[in-house]
Amino acid sequence: MNKFPTSGKICIALLCALAGLYTAAHAQSFEWKADATGFFDNGEYANIDNSYSKTMYGFRFSPEIGIRYKDFSLFAGSHFQTSFGSKNYLDKISFTGYFQYQNEHHHFLFGAFPYDNLLENYTNFFIRDTFRYYRPNMTGLYYRLSGKNNFLKIYLDWTGLQSATERETFFVGLSGEQRCKWFFAAITGYYYHYAKTRPNSGDGVVHDNGLGLAGIGIDFSERARRLHVLRFSANFMMGYECKRDKGITPAKMPMGLVLDLHAQYWRFGTRTLYYYGQKRFTVPTDNYALTYWGNPFLNANSYLESKWYVYFFKNSFVDGSAAAVFHLRGNKFGSQYLVQLNVHLNGSIRSRKEAEAQGQSRYRFNFIGAENQEKALDDFPSKRDRGEGPTARKQNPNANK
Repeated sequence: MNKFPTSGKICIALLCALAGLYTAAHAQSFEWKADATGFFDNGEYANIDNSYSKTMYGFRFSPEIGIRYKDFSLFAGSHFQTSFGSKNYLDKISFTGYFQYQNEHHHFLFGAFPYDNLLENYTNFFIRDTFRYYRPNMTGLYYRLSGKNNFLKIYLDWTGLQSATERETFFVGLSGEQRCKWFFAAITGYYYHYAKTRPNSGDGVVHDNGLGLAGIGIDFSERARRLHVLRFSANFMMGYECKRDKGITPAKMPMGLVLDLHAQYWRFGTRTLYYYGQKRFTVPTDNYALTYWGNPFLNANSYLESKWYVYFFKNSFVDGSAAAVFHLRGNKFGSQYLVQLNVHLNGSIRSRKEAEAQGQSRYRFNFIGAENQEKALDDFPSKRDRGEGPTARKQNPNANK
């Protein structure tokens, strides 16, 4: 790379500004994060459609620093990403900078912030893995309202800035779940706007598409020791696909049934999704990959995806997994093999007053110790042990602060 990208210069300037602001304002705590993700994803789909076969193999390093005051925080950083085999030292640098408000019931983000764990209820029927690997940020806003037995999420993700070569594109999403003992009802959906370039290029037409899922199910997760997930749901899925070419191409609203089974005992698990209904992603466009972000195998009347996985590690410090995924589109078979490793480090330097109030050291680092490593290898901690969810927050009000 001949010169440092503009986004990198902006990131460094903001990091320095945050450090100066912390020193001047005597904020309660100075925060830092350093995440790393390595992924290998090999798809063999010659029997289905050879054009879908590909290997995605790369590494992403994501450092951030910020300041926190009570439930409010401000972070800035970058994603540094490279694809193995590339001739470039770095293939992509993405800026992260965002405001966050988070407490027991509310989680609000505004800016450019990592996707991780925000849209975990969206399967690759909505957003395929390619985008999760190579577009690690959500750019816009996100809000989650959490209760004891329910949650609601809304988000706006601005994915394309209009120019002579790029279309204006954005997502608006809504999802939620209501639980009653073992039963639950859930909705998941988004609307995607794929507008024009300026001046017009490609087919010169605005496209709109949406995807919604509504269903009921039963959940026995964590009802027994080491039974981390046992969940089944039946869902109705409806789409909306429109090409605004003055009525030449009729809009379509494909409908179908989705069955979803997810089970995990100790380190081993499976997630199987089955779709039966009308074909999707059939309205013509100049770029199918960017017009439709969902799984392209849904362009069939029936599709089965069965993922079988094992976790080697899973704790607050590191999680590593391997998986085999089997695809059956109609009567055509394909396979996919995955390996992923994620490392999460974070820490803080608190003010003396805050540290004394909490009876803790001014310095906190999230390096996992030998004792916790042994526990993590033996079994996975429950949601309560990990400090997640409203029940855990009541027991540990300082979680995530």
